[in-house]
Amino acid sequence: MNTEISRCLEAEHVDETSYYYLWHLVSLGVLTPDKAQTGFSDTLWDMLAAKAEATPSTVVMIDVGCSFSHPNLKGRVDAARSLDFTGTPYGARLTTGSDGDQRNFAGLSVNDLHLDGLQADELTMFDEVVQHLVDSRGELRPHGDAEARFASHGTAVSGLIVGGPENCCGSDELGSPGVIPYFGVDPFSTLISLRTGFDNDPLQFIAALLYAWLQKPDVIVMPRGLPDPEASALAPKDDFKAELQSWANREAADLLHRIEVLTAKASIHDPTMPQVSETGRHLWRVVRALFIAISKHVPIVCAAGNEGESQLLFPANLANRENGIIAVGAVSGQGYRSGYANYGDGLTLVAPSDDMEVFNRHQLRETPKRMDRVGYLKPDNAMAVPYSRKALLSTDIPGHFGYDGEDDGDPDLTVAQAQSGFYTQFGGTSGASALVAGVIALVRRAERLAQDGKGARDGCDLKALLIATARRDMPMMGATLPLKTDCMNVANEDADAFETFFGAGLIDAKAAVNAVLT
Repeated sequence: MNTEISRCLEAEHVDETSYYYLWHLVSLGVLTPDKAQTGFSDTLWDMLAAKAEATPSTVVMIDVGCSFSHPNLKGRVDAARSLDFTGTPYGARLTTGSDGDQRNFAGLSVNDLHLDGLQADELTMFDEVVQHLVDSRGELRPHGDAEARFASHGTAVSGLIVGGPENCCGSDELGSPGVIPYFGVDPFSTLISLRTGFDNDPLQFIAALLYAWLQKPDVIVMPRGLPDPEASALAPKDDFKAELQSWANREAADLLHRIEVLTAKASIHDPTMPQVSETGRHLWRVVRALFIAISKHVPIVCAAGNEGESQLLFPANLANRENGIIAVGAVSGQGYRSGYANYGDGLTLVAPSDDMEVFNRHQLRETPKRMDRVGYLKPDNAMAVPYSRKALLSTDIPGHFGYDGEDDGDPDLTVAQAQSGFYTQFGGTSGASALVAGVIALVRRAERLAQDGKGARDGCDLKALLIATARRDMPMMGATLPLKTDCMNVANEDADAFETFFGAGLIDAKAAVNAVLT
């Protein structure tokens, strides 16, 4: 194991009190507490290092960019291969001093990608886009890290995947003020950041996916939704539509119909509403087909969404048994589905994350103190679910543009540690999907160590491995909690199948790595 990482995991620094913020690595099986619960008896990093020196995995993140200069990400995010697609579909990057040819898509081949379900003219359009990108030249940004100011989300996701402690354990004391020995799921791997925006421009996502494919990554992570106007629309749930058919709810049904009609008219006549050209519709279909085609070779990890709906966000809603798209939900530190986490058909598995307070006709989820205060307001038959205060601590951008702002921070950190704003409480299905991507990076390193002659699993086979090794409980510091279903959007929903809320269950890094090695 890297000597700096080993130093940071020596016994005097790894007790539960000092490393409370690594609880999610315990739940994943990356770290195993000793019997006294005062330290860690072993780690997956040690297990892999004992075999041999493994080639680092490459993770491609398609998000809003990240801070290359964060102390825990230095040397882990490959700035030379990271691109920004928000200003140009050809990709812009920071000047490195030896930039050479800026043809970012040189050598791109899509011969192994089979885009199913597209019309002939859409396939022709795709071929034209590919050729256009191959012939294009990218841009250079000569001054500063322009994307870091608005990249707090991607910075947090990056830390959960590849964050490492080298830049804070170089002295006898535990790092410099404001910097802590932080660990991602796989601090030995490398991340490539592809920055995309939120505007309704499918070309930037086609370019990002094709560039990701060109990098031959071990895993691609998409920790947010995309603005496809068709695929991202959430349909009304059946029970809601059924209720609107009743006489008692006729006024609500009429009002909903009027809103739908007005919205449709506004989208036609209001220039401020999202407008989709006919070419744009075809390109969005290409985006969907490209996600599926690439995932059959390289697993693509997608966040299920944070709307608390019983249906998944796009592109997570593309996941099924025939592709390698992994739709990730979130589970709280209490063993329940996180209060915001989407669930339902297509959900592949879950990973640890934070929680959200809930108050609706089916569920009351509050802190114990507030539960006593508002319990008398609980609707009839509503389920009482405990709220978890645990969150994922991750890397942040210091200052006003970070998640916690200039003066905020994790209250459990010391003043010296929190003063720089390098860290934040993070969560959502974004955080959960980041953890899954980190686990896949570990599994890929284990594959290269196994030397069984079979080579790396494709996206579908690796997804099947994670499903087969998932578990129905969650290890914590000093306890193992069962995963428990809850009632969120429909009466008696907690009686639905386990898979509705958790997919195959909680991802188990230790079981997956052992399955590969043995």
